Amino acid sequence: MKYLKVAFFTFNLLIWLAGCTVLVIGAWLLLEPSKGHLLNLFVPSLTPHETTHLIAYSLLGLGVTVLTVGFFGCRAAFHENQCILAIYMSMLIALIVTELVTAAVGGLMTFRILAGLEERLTDKLAENYGHDPADPTSDIPFSHSLDFAQFKFNCCGIHGDGDYNGTAWWRDGQISGTRRQVPVTCCVLKNSEVKNTGSPMSVVSRVFHMNNEKPWLHPQLRDEAACQVVDEVGHEGYRHKEGCLGKVTSWLQYESLTLVFLGMAMAGIQTFGIITSAFLCRTIRDMQID
Repeated sequence: MKYLKVAFFTFNLLIWLAGCTVLVIGAWLLLEPSKGHLLNLFVPSLTPHETTHLIAYSLLGLGVTVLTVGFFGCRAAFHENQCILAIYMSMLIALIVTELVTAAVGGLMTFRILAGLEERLTDKLAENYGHDPADPTSDIPFSHSLDFAQFKFNCCGIHGDGDYNGTAWWRDGQISGTRRQVPVTCCVLKNSEVKNTGSPMSVVSRVFHMNNEKPWLHPQLRDEAACQVVDEVGHEGYRHKEGCLGKVTSWLQYESLTLVFLGMAMAGIQTFGIITSAFLCRTIRDMQID
């Protein structure tokens, strides 16, 4: 009985650690909203902050629930009450089902999003990329999201830097006289350290020093004139050529697999908890009979 209770408390410690991990991930999303700019490329109906907050608050709620279940399990073991243990096992089963369903839905949603992503991004780049609030064709959230992706992944356009030729943004530039071939976020920067917008020190700086700088909107270019040269030889080394589609797709797949793996790991831990609870409940019953 003694060793069984030790194993049970050890399991609940793992439950608390898993809950704390989920809470940290949720808090990180709230403190580091730049991920929302990438998520906005996949969820066009929401703004970046709404997308991030929806995921972050869901993770925070799940983390609090897991911690509560772990605390309830410790009380059940301490009081050696079969009824409380039965309720505790029911809560674990409900958590496991929720996590597995969420993981399955998340995987299915990722597959469906990626299925039509290329065509949707190509169309939006051609018609809606732009930063003029007075222009009804400009999609400001999408433009900022694509700028952030180009800044973060050192890429340009969807398939390559030639995607901007003939777009609404390109035509407006020809009329206004700016005559840029690609946005400035496609150009090579002077200081590569500015890329680390999602680093821990960057997050701490913004939270505690109220530093809300968005370097992808005001990048420091190595040579803008060379970057905008039409000839490929002229802009070689000053402009990113690779498209962003493969990189943002890989990013979404990695993030989705991380969440699915986390959910599966938590479900595995909780399954062990159910088995341990069942043995503890049986031991208590046998002791009462004796």
